[in-house]
Amino acid sequence: MNCRYLILVVVFFTFLLNTPAFAGQEAVKVAVLTDMSGPYAAIIASNVDAARMAVDDFGGHVLGKKIEFFYRDFQLKPELANQMASELYEKSKVDAIFDVPNSTAALAVSHKAKLNKKLFFSVSSGTTRHTGKDCNKYTFDWCWSTYMQATAVGLWAAENIGKKWFAITADYEWGYDLLKHFKNALKEKGGVLLGNEMAPLGTADFTRYLLKAKKANPDVLLLLNAGRDNISAVKEAIKIGIKEKIAFIQPALYIGALNAAGEDVYAGDYGALSWYWEINNPGSKEFVKKWFKKFNHPPNTFNVGTYSAVLQYLKAVERAGSKNVEDVVKQLEDHTFNDIFANPGHIRSQDHMQVGKAYIVKVKKAKDVQKPYAFFQIVGQVSAQDAYMDPKDKDCNMGDFK
Repeated sequence: MNCRYLILVVVFFTFLLNTPAFAGQEAVKVAVLTDMSGPYAAIIASNVDAARMAVDDFGGHVLGKKIEFFYRDFQLKPELANQMASELYEKSKVDAIFDVPNSTAALAVSHKAKLNKKLFFSVSSGTTRHTGKDCNKYTFDWCWSTYMQATAVGLWAAENIGKKWFAITADYEWGYDLLKHFKNALKEKGGVLLGNEMAPLGTADFTRYLLKAKKANPDVLLLLNAGRDNISAVKEAIKIGIKEKIAFIQPALYIGALNAAGEDVYAGDYGALSWYWEINNPGSKEFVKKWFKKFNHPPNTFNVGTYSAVLQYLKAVERAGSKNVEDVVKQLEDHTFNDIFANPGHIRSQDHMQVGKAYIVKVKKAKDVQKPYAFFQIVGQVSAQDAYMDPKDKDCNMGDFK
């Protein structure tokens, strides 16, 4: 082989190795930032397992590199979430963070994502500010929103239960959002909110709030909190005898909470879910079976929402042929998909909200539960169009990448 020919061969292979198909890309890094030891841990700590399963089910590799997986427990402390997001984006060079319960924490992480030009998929925080005034090109909202959770069941309850309501609301962003949307739904149906009590996160004794609700004599009590706070409030309501006379609406009805609370604690309560383990979406039966085998209980909405968000992100990277943020976002915007979580699901380009059907559920009495964890009766469905706020009604100015 003469020298000239050898040079041509070297140049040719150098060109090949630097084309997108052969270029050595850095590994894709994904992280779950969640509450594994705080008030919501019983509901969402297993989102870490769900994300890891998504990575494994995808094949563990994308763009020819092994996917690197991280997780952090921020204990539901917003300042810790902010600190950990900085560490994940800036030091660990994570490409996308998933989950982040607690709206204040999630909004802080969304801001960090924009500053670092990395992606954030909010799964369990629920605030509409992600897709409203605080929207940005780097944040996607998955699984649900406070608008959906409140509006879907709120309109249904005002029609089917009664129009006199009282609320006990968690005193932070998530609670404020829920209360606003429930009040709007009630107003649309000509109802009245008789009163509202704000309860700090971590409240141990709800007696004084519940006694005020009892005195108001509403048709419906909105119990707008979650986790240990919610269980404490419901048990106290049973103790003082108001659950027998008032219908309860819960924005946070999840398998783990129902099972942890004990038999019939939540019986008769209503809520809205974007997913339930008995719904037959593509691949959902197989996933539920695998989850049952591993954890001896079914996954909840947030577990499957996390799984879906991670999987759809990795598929977008694969379609883009790159983990470049702008290329991946283009693949996500206006993308319609069918997976175990949404059938179909759609990612709106206007506000980065992932939308799908909502289900109105009622908790069965223990005697009516025919198989383990089959706690819910589906009493209605709401279309994605009705369940999620129209982008035209939001103050989202998505803009472009900066």
